[in-house]
Amino acid sequence: MGLTRIALVTDSTWSLPPELAEEMGIRVLPLHVNAGRTALVDRAEDMDRILRLLRTTALTTSQPTPGEVRDLLHSLADGGAEGIVCVHLSDRLSGTVASVRGVAEEVAADRHLPIEVVDTRTVAGALGYAVAVAGASLAAGDPMATAVARARECATSSRVFLSVADLGHLHRGGRLRGPQLVLGTALGIKPVLTVRDGEIRLLESVRGTARAHQRLVALALRAARSGSARDPRRRISVAVHHVDARQAAERVAARVAEEAVTAGVEIDRLDVTPMAGVLAVHAGPEALAVAMARTGGLIHS
Repeated sequence: MGLTRIALVTDSTWSLPPELAEEMGIRVLPLHVNAGRTALVDRAEDMDRILRLLRTTALTTSQPTPGEVRDLLHSLADGGAEGIVCVHLSDRLSGTVASVRGVAEEVAADRHLPIEVVDTRTVAGALGYAVAVAGASLAAGDPMATAVARARECATSSRVFLSVADLGHLHRGGRLRGPQLVLGTALGIKPVLTVRDGEIRLLESVRGTARAHQRLVALALRAARSGSARDPRRRISVAVHHVDARQAAERVAARVAEEAVTAGVEIDRLDVTPMAGVLAVHAGPEALAVAMARTGGLIHS
């Protein structure tokens, strides 16, 4: 819990470095990846195995069990938490929020402990930076309500843009529906997607992977430039996530850093990380995402 007695929880889809969680005292609740009867936990040490299976096996995903949520919340209470803030991915992408909320009500009543559950309506680094902003707020001595408000504000400001090799993984996992599949990936056409209203939506299609990656950068920085450039709260953080495509992600991150200077956009953090295992299952091999959120100087590299 770091410098505060308010505990902070998120889920593994946040996709930010484990070192950041350790530094800020953030507890990460893992989701699950399933390969038939084989169950894997969505954590860094299982990522290589998940990637190998992803290329050869039909995988499914599942949310944390109520027992796992209950054990975590009780352990935090036992550790002296005077309140718990749980910040999670969109309820339109996973049942995690509903599961956590149901258990949180039970634990809060049992332990006489305030527990706030936040549905960020987003995912990946956009979720991650909302959690980090809440952590920075708590570390600065802000009350729990202020930290929750900061997390909501950051999540609302965020944007996630995603490029995939094909739409099949998202369709099979139920994260992309019917009409959006019309613009497929035939003849080198690559889809560019975004998270809107808590769901993954097809934004546009472009020709070729390089062009798709360029659009991710352009879209993220365009979102960052909206509003007053002189407002210090407009400082942003950017996460570039990939599914077994580290070199491509590093090139995209370098482009973000370079073009942010030209655009007059100030960056608090720039992270390059693997996409969480659960997200990798739905996005597929070679997927790449750029997540942008307004962190307002509250967090740093």
